[in-house]
Amino acid sequence: MSEVKVNKISPRSGTDVTLGDSGDTFTLPTGVTLDTSNSTVTLPDGSVSLAKLSATGTKDATTFLRGDNTFATAGVSTFADLTDTTVSSSDPTPTSNKTPVGHIWVNSTSGEAYILTNATTNQNDWQNIGEGSGNIKYFPGLTSLVMIGGGGSGAANMAGGGGAGGVLYFTGYSGTIQYGTQYTITVGSGGAGVGGSDSGNNGNDTTAFGETAGGGFGGAASGGSGGGGSTGGGDSGSASTSTSSSLYTTFNGYSNDGGDNTGNPGAGGAGAGADGTTLPSGNGTGGAGGAGIQLTNVYNGSDSYYWAGGGGGAGYGEGESGGAGGIGGGGGGGCFRSGTGGAGGGSALNNGTAGTANNDATNGGAAGANTGSGGGNSSHIGGGETSSASGDGGSGIVMIKTPDSYATATTTGSPVFTNTGGYKYYAFTGSGTITFNE
Repeated sequence: MSEVKVNKISPRSGTDVTLGDSGDTFTLPTGVTLDTSNSTVTLPDGSVSLAKLSATGTKDATTFLRGDNTFATAGVSTFADLTDTTVSSSDPTPTSNKTPVGHIWVNSTSGEAYILTNATTNQNDWQNIGEGSGNIKYFPGLTSLVMIGGGGSGAANMAGGGGAGGVLYFTGYSGTIQYGTQYTITVGSGGAGVGGSDSGNNGNDTTAFGETAGGGFGGAASGGSGGGGSTGGGDSGSASTSTSSSLYTTFNGYSNDGGDNTGNPGAGGAGAGADGTTLPSGNGTGGAGGAGIQLTNVYNGSDSYYWAGGGGGAGYGEGESGGAGGIGGGGGGGCFRSGTGGAGGGSALNNGTAGTANNDATNGGAAGANTGSGGGNSSHIGGGETSSASGDGGSGIVMIKTPDSYATATTTGSPVFTNTGGYKYYAFTGSGTITFNE
C-alpha cells in the first residue's frame, strides 16, 4: 500500500478538490480526529439513525431531541397527563383546589365533566359542562352558626350537679358547604337522671358540618362535671372542632370545670360561662351551677337567651337548700327533708326546674330542653330519706342564620324557622338535615 505524506492539499485551480472516484471509500483509522469546528459540513440528503446520535436519554419513536441535547417524551399520551385537567372516579368538591380558572375535571365513572369557575382556596365553584346536572358550587357562608351539646345529668346522693354541654359559636362560617348537598344535623340528647348513689350520665355530642360540640359530663363522686366544649376547657372538657381560621370570621368555644365536692354539700356543675361552685364541707346550701352564656339574635331574630347553665348541687342538713341551677336552663339541686330545692336556671329558651325536698320522684331539678344545661344533683340518702333521682340534662341545639337574600333551605326534622329583619333562622331542636338551594 502506497502512502502519500503532505502538509496541505489545495486545488490546482478553482476552489474545489475531489477525493477519489464514485464508489471509493476513505477510512479514518481509530484515534484520528476530523476537526470541522471552524468549517461548514454539508451532509447528503437522507436520514441519520438514532443510534448514531450522541444525545442522552431514551432514543425511540416516542421521543424527540431537545435543544439541550437530550431525548424527551413527545407530548402526552392521555387526557389526564395534561396539567390543566383532572380525571377522577368522583366529582370535584369545593375543596378540590385546582388552578387556574378553566381547569377541566372529568368523572371517569359517570362521564360528567366540570369546569372551574372560581379558584378560591377551599371555596371552589365547578360548573357542569356535560349533559348532566348539578353544579359543584360553594355556599357563601352562614352569618352565624351555634352548636350546643347535650347537658350531663346530676349525680345522686349529693355528689354534684351535671355539667353543661360545650358551646361552639361561629360568625361568618363557610366551612366546606356547597349548594345542593344534604347535610346531617345531629342534636345531642341530655344525660338521663340517676338514683341510688350513681354518678350522672354524660350528655351526647351535637354535630353539624363536620364540627362537634361535646356533651357535658354527668355529676360524679368527685364533684360537678365539666361541660364538653371545643376548647376542652379545664381537665373535664371534651370534644373538639376541626375547623381552620380560614373557614369562619370569628369563633368562640365555651367549656368550664365543675366544682369539687369537699365532703358535703353537693358541688355545682360547670356552665358555659363559669365553673361550678365548690363549698366547704359540712351542713349547708348546695353549690350553684355555673352560669351559661348570653347570645343575641341566633335563635329567631328577637332572642337574647342564656345557654348551657350548670346543674345545682344538693344541700345537706335539715332545712338546708339546694344550689341554684346556672342561668340559661340549669336544673336546681335537691335538698334533704324540710329544706328548699334550688331554683332552676332562668333567662333560657326553656328554664330549668327547681329541685325538691323529701322523697319526691325527681329530687334534683331537670335542665331546660334544648339549652344544653346540666341537671340538678339529688340529696343525701339516709335518716329515712331516699331522695330519689337526680335531674336530667338538657338536650342540645343547632342554630343557623343566613341572609334572607338566599333561597330558603330545604330541611327535615322540623326546625323552628323564622324570617325576620333581613335574615332567615333555622333552629334545630332535634336531629334533621338541611340543603342550601341556589
